[in-house]
Amino acid sequence: MVVVLLSTYNGEKYLEEQLMSLVNQRNIQVNILVRDDGSVDTTIDILDKWQDAGKLKWYTGDNLRPEKSFMHLLFNAPKADYYAFCDQDDVWLPDKLSKTIDKMKNVESQYPDVPIIIHSDMTVVNSELKKIHSSFWTYSRLRPDILNSYKYLAACNGVNGCTMLLNNKAREIIKEKYFTQKVLLHDILCSLIVSANNGIIDYVDEPTMLYRQHEINVIGARHVDISFFLRKLLLFKEILNSNKERLKVLNRIKKISTINYLYYKIKYLLVRTHA
Repeated sequence: MVVVLLSTYNGEKYLEEQLMSLVNQRNIQVNILVRDDGSVDTTIDILDKWQDAGKLKWYTGDNLRPEKSFMHLLFNAPKADYYAFCDQDDVWLPDKLSKTIDKMKNVESQYPDVPIIIHSDMTVVNSELKKIHSSFWTYSRLRPDILNSYKYLAACNGVNGCTMLLNNKAREIIKEKYFTQKVLLHDILCSLIVSANNGIIDYVDEPTMLYRQHEINVIGARHVDISFFLRKLLLFKEILNSNKERLKVLNRIKKISTINYLYYKIKYLLVRTHA
């Protein structure tokens, strides 16, 4: 069984389309657990309707923002075989979970009793689900074959939470090592904790969902081209301060020197530039 962990906040516009894609997953028993983060639109009415129909369970609480809300879900979810984070505004392809679980079981067979996270590529679409790009990884110049160790994940955010599947060992180590901070989102923190504690980050090399881009995305797809790097140069001071704060958080997870951090950041920058 897979527990799908969905955090909602004023998600009335796209929520039901996403929920429908969850219940339509092929050959997988899905248990949908929702935490609402203080919605003031009709999101709660939608959740009530789906709960009354026996298709999900939901609860609410103080507004925690995405990172803490998702971690609250992960820590309070019922015991399951696997756990999958889910955003409120995307659409999962029917075989998203089955393909990710197949990959997970293959890795688990080689590395039993190890924390594992499996993630996947996405098709980038607009608000009406019209394709912008067939591959989020290509669009953003990400290299999942490289972004699988702590040193590289420290330098670049490479694992998207909305595609992540965690096994129980991953959940256990995240619960043990988690700490509150304001720099990293839940998916980044989870992948860093797992990779820093002898875990495995692996991936499905194809899109398993439609990654919807719209006017109120909390985090969206960024097209990485020459203008992306020019904007980085213009924001040098802000980026420098941001990296200082990130490095402080990283060292709470696992020690990494400033020199090593900069080395892998520059090394990955060169690799992704030529991807």
